[in-house]
Formats: sequence, C-alpha cells, structure tokens
Amino acid sequence: MITRIPFRPKPLPAIDLSAQTLRWASYDRAALTKDALKKRVESGFDNNGDSTIHLNTDGMTISTAAGDLPVSPIFDPDWMKARRRQRKDNPSKPMGRFRKKLANNPYAQALATPIRLCPITRTELPRYFLQDFEMVKHPEDGSPWWAPGTASSESLKDHRKAPKDGNETTDPRIAAGQPQPTAVRGLPSSPTSNTRPQRGPLISYALSRKSIIDSMGREGRGGAAMLLKTRTGMALAAKNRRAVWRKDMGDLLLEMMRRQVVDALKSWADIEAEEDNRILQPCKNWDDVKDAKPRGCVLWFPDQADVAKQFATFDIDGAKYGSKVMVHNLRWLLGESEAQRLRDASRLFHDNEILVLKQWRRKAVMELHLSLWRLHGYLAEPPSM
Repeated sequence: MITRIPFRPKPLPAIDLSAQTLRWASYDRAALTKDALKKRVESGFDNNGDSTIHLNTDGMTISTAAGDLPVSPIFDPDWMKARRRQRKDNPSKPMGRFRKKLANNPYAQALATPIRLCPITRTELPRYFLQDFEMVKHPEDGSPWWAPGTASSESLKDHRKAPKDGNETTDPRIAAGQPQPTAVRGLPSSPTSNTRPQRGPLISYALSRKSIIDSMGREGRGGAAMLLKTRTGMALAAKNRRAVWRKDMGDLLLEMMRRQVVDALKSWADIEAEEDNRILQPCKNWDDVKDAKPRGCVLWFPDQADVAKQFATFDIDGAKYGSKVMVHNLRWLLGESEAQRLRDASRLFHDNEILVLKQWRRKAVMELHLSLWRLHGYLAEPPSM
C-alpha cells in the first residue's frame, strides 16, 4: 500500500511579475507539540481512506492491519518540530511610566522598524525613513512598472466614534477600514476592499525625500535602475530590468501623502466628543499649548506659508516628558490646495489657527503622527553646511 505523504514540499515556481516568492512560515507553540504533530500526520493517513493506521511515537512504529511497521523519519514529530520555526510570543504590555511613554512615542516606533538599504544613497536606515516601491504589471499591456508601495499609508484609519478615554488602546469593534485615497492621475483606482493587497515579488527602497525621488526621474541618472542593483536571482528577468519609472514620481508621492493626511485629519475633526476627549484640541494662543495633555504635536495655520517651514519646535518649560513638541506648518506641509480643502471641509480647522494633536495610546493616532512626520521629512531639506 502506497501512502501519500502529507508534507511534500511544493515546487518552487518561476518568479515573475505574476508569481509570488515563497516565504518562511511560522507556527504557534500549540501546533508544535508532540500530540499536535501526531494528529497532523494521522490526518494525512485519513485522507487516503485508511483510518486504521496510527502513529506510535513512543515505539516509533506505525500500526497497520498487517502489523507494526517502522516509522519513516519524516513522520518523526521531533524531526518535524526541528524543521519548523516557532512563532514568537506577543510582547507583554509595558509596565512603568517610562516604558509606557516609550511605547507610545511615535519617534521611538519609527526607529524600531527593520533596517533597510537605500541603493541610491547607499544608506542603511530604519524602514520608516524609506519609501518602498513595488514592481507591478500595467493593466493594459502587461509591461512592468514601478509603483509606490504601501509603507506611507497602510495603517491610516478612519474612526467615526470617540473613545470614552483618550488613553485607551485600539478597540477593534469601533475601528473602521482604511480610507480610500482619491484616485491620482495616471494610476488605477485603489481597491475598494479593506484587505491589504498582496505585495509584489520585487520590492526596493529609496530614501523618503522628494529631492532624491525627483533625481531618479532625470535623464541620464539611471536612478530607477539603481533600485535593482542589490537584487539578484530569478526575479531579475530581462523585461524586469526595463521597468518603467514615472518622471513625476516625486510629485505623485507628495500628492498621495498630502491627500491621505488631509482625509485622516478631516475624519478625526468630525468626531464629536467632550473637550477632554478630543484628539484635536484648539488653542487660542501659544500659551494654551502647555495645557493640552497628552501633547503630541502642534498643527499651525500661519498667515504666511513661508513661516517656519521645517525643524520648528515648541518648548514646554518644566515638563518631564514631552518638553519639546513638534510644530507642523500646515500651509507648507499640505500645500495651498489641500490646506484649503481641509479648512473648507472642517469647521474646527477653519476657525482655529493653532491646534494640538494629542498622543493617545491608539494605533490609528500613532499612525497619524507618523504620517505627518513622514510627510514633513519628505519635504524638508537638510541644512546647508
């Protein structure tokens, strides 16, 4: 009798734009116990229509109608456990005031992302500071194109209900799906499903700065080709090396990030809540910023757009935590058109010049802080030496 092996590995597919690479899978601790692995093996015997075969892990034999037979090494639970990677346990909740503050700090979360390489500048930085690009198929002719990845907007949420406590964690019952960004010229519309689409087989990173992205589209620079410089193997087919790079990619990314940030700010501004539970607290003057707690950053609509473009902060004297608060000039950050759209759509932003975006222990609020900081870093220029 020939028994089908339930753990036969799948053949490696040809890696192309239409195929996805295989990734390592991890397993829960409960799925790697001896009893669980034994049931897994015996389930493969049941699929063959023979439920009389049982695995004896103590004597390393298989009980059949013809008698006991020695077990195959691939059915050994110890061997199977050694071949499988155990999934790490979820981290415990932070204890102590400092650890809670650190876990709720968006800048610390940005620095904690995995390290990736920018082949354009040869700089290794946390992934948050880089913009990912995926190679995708053009919907009409199937030619390869470089498209912006989901790193800049994958976690922006649209919440319509106010929490009872601003410091509570994310409640999945009131969390809505991702806001659908407005379609951008030259790109297909975003999918209507809230499920994150599967990523492309080829992903590369570049420093998230507009001047760097703009330089990649100039003739003779070969910036787009540099994205594949560190990639080798079957994924680099001949047609993949000729992937199309949009010359206006820098402006396209800027327009997408601005629209997504405005949509998120408008969504939070529409929430009706008591003054202490508002994520956006209006301030009549700069002295009122000190009374807003917990402070995250300041959103400022100055009279002139060229005031305090970058690297502006507000100091809080005597504060043990959060003594320096980031100030975002929304006229410069969002541009005149998006800033006007925000003020026209939200009375809160229309009637107030200074607002404090609080820092709640909620993932959606954390991602909003990170999105503002990402957009700020994308536009900011390094100081001249």
